[in-house]
Formats: sequence, C-alpha cells, structure tokens
Amino acid sequence: MTVVATMNVIEFIVVPDLLLWNRLNIVFAFMFVGLVYYNEFVLNKKLQTNV
Repeated sequence: MTVVATMNVIEFIVVPDLLLWNRLNIVFAFMFVGLVYYNEFVLNKKLQTNV
C-alpha cells in the first residue's frame, strides 16, 4: 500500500499529463489503497473473529 501510494504521489507531482485522468487520478489511487486496506485489515479481522 505504501509503495502504491508513493508511486501515485510521485506521478501526481512529476508527470500529471501522462496520467489517465490527469491530477484527478490521485483520487482513484487513494480509493484503491483504501479498498486494499479495507479488504486486508477490516474484512480479514472480521473473518478471523467469526471462526
């Protein structure tokens, strides 16, 4: 998650013209990071407590 977030911040600063949605791409990138976090830490914790 840290690597993906760092990569997207660097892209946002250095080459926003190459991104699919220009500077708006950072929103989708952090939504993806949030989805990964939720899937790995929130849902996984709920599944382990129900077993």
